[in-house]
Amino acid sequence: MRQDSPQATIHRAALKLGAGCAIVGGLAIAAFRLSHGDLPAADAPAALRFITRHPFYAGIHIGTVLGVLVWAGGIIALSATLTHGLASLLGRMGAASVLVGAAVFIVDFSIDGVAGQDLARAWAAATPADRPDLELAAQTAFTILRGTSLTSILILWGVPLMLFGRAMLLEAYPAWLGWTGLATGAVTILAALALLLREGLFPGVLLYGLLISIVVPAWSLALGATMWRRASVRPG
Repeated sequence: MRQDSPQATIHRAALKLGAGCAIVGGLAIAAFRLSHGDLPAADAPAALRFITRHPFYAGIHIGTVLGVLVWAGGIIALSATLTHGLASLLGRMGAASVLVGAAVFIVDFSIDGVAGQDLARAWAAATPADRPDLELAAQTAFTILRGTSLTSILILWGVPLMLFGRAMLLEAYPAWLGWTGLATGAVTILAALALLLREGLFPGVLLYGLLISIVVPAWSLALGATMWRRASVRPG
């Protein structure tokens, strides 16, 4: 039986590590984002009421951040296993986009979770006369976070999925995985840009709930399973 070279052993280990991170991170992102619910951010009183009734609002945000970090680790591991010249270049560009997007996402979700929960608690305990000031503060915060939220989605999930989708086609991954990555990334970019340029152009739940909370995690699970299978195949 042929023994793996040290380089092949490292390659297989990177694939398995990346597969595990893509699967665990994808599941965590889906679970925590779906647990978050559809925050009515355009209506400050309704949003604050929504948060006060949420059982673990700040914790959901922390869990999502951890899921994103694990998922990002899987994508970076994937980029290190690409051997085709252009695929390797696309992978490095995708990994850089993931790192920048994850940084923006962490800032956005940390502020959203902590500030949102603190404002909601203060609003719930305030007198009717004091609530308008807290509602104005919440509306200001949600307005600011709309930009960072959509930008993080574009950089963290939109651009990388397009880059890695193309890289997978070059790297002889299953064609359906590459094409679905390209399509999902392109739709995510267009949807995020559309909402950045015009608020309320379409229901945000289509982007936040469907694409980011279901479609991207599902693609990540398929990616992880494919990487694990590739790591299990011994050359020769």
